[in-house]
Amino acid sequence: MKKISLTLLAGILCLAASAQEPVSEALPFMQMDFNPSSIAMGSTRIPSAAILPLSGTKLAAGVAYESYMPELSGTQYVSGGAAGTYGKFGASIGFTRGTGDEITGERFTPSEILVNAGLSYAVTPMIAAGVNVKYAKEQLLSNYSNNAVAADVFVAGKLDTFDFAAGVSSLGGQVESESTGKFNLPSAVTLGCGYLYDLNEEICLSARLRGDYYFSGNPAAGLGVEGWYKGMFAVRAGYHYGGESVIPNFASAGLGARIGEFTFDAAYIFASEALMNSFSICAGVRF
Repeated sequence: MKKISLTLLAGILCLAASAQEPVSEALPFMQMDFNPSSIAMGSTRIPSAAILPLSGTKLAAGVAYESYMPELSGTQYVSGGAAGTYGKFGASIGFTRGTGDEITGERFTPSEILVNAGLSYAVTPMIAAGVNVKYAKEQLLSNYSNNAVAADVFVAGKLDTFDFAAGVSSLGGQVESESTGKFNLPSAVTLGCGYLYDLNEEICLSARLRGDYYFSGNPAAGLGVEGWYKGMFAVRAGYHYGGESVIPNFASAGLGARIGEFTFDAAYIFASEALMNSFSICAGVRF
């Protein structure tokens, strides 16, 4: 099973390396981050089902709200999801709906929907593999919409205070439109890692690094840091370099709290012409 997982990953990475540059990319929100604890750290967490069997989490669920590009598109996202593990297996489900500002004179509100389900398996106590399948649809005009099915395929590992994930995100076919032609999905080779360090009995620090190389030829990267006090309160900060990719450059910061099994997180984006004043909040439960 371990050899099969690594061989599958290697094949997908080769496919990414040989992909031709598309004219444009459709459904960019497939690569958006809807987790405020990740957004606050420069969108460095990889939302892969692969890490679940190694996370130690039995069951987790949460809901989130995000105001995205309030100065430009004014899109509002509401998300919900749950994840759990049983033995060596992990599973997750999620749903996100976005609504934009009403188009003047048309009495129409653009909308986006993203639904996903993931399954993973711990190949060894330190390495796991997983697949997340997602369906995305955007209704840009009353008579124009796009939809597609894609998959995230990842291998993840956890070694004491170090963790990593590597794979391909939003892998899928082209989106076809009778009026505007064909577009590729925002597929990317994605690598990420994190390191945890206990400064003392009260303060725990961590850092995360993530890199994406889109099939379109555009690189992106993020760096984030986090500090917890007594396992109850967190402060986070990060920076995301988007370059010419579907997610613009931004700096971010946020707070987190744990009260028993309940978690609360918030993130705010700044230093970005496109994303300025975007924010996200989330409430969840974890066992």
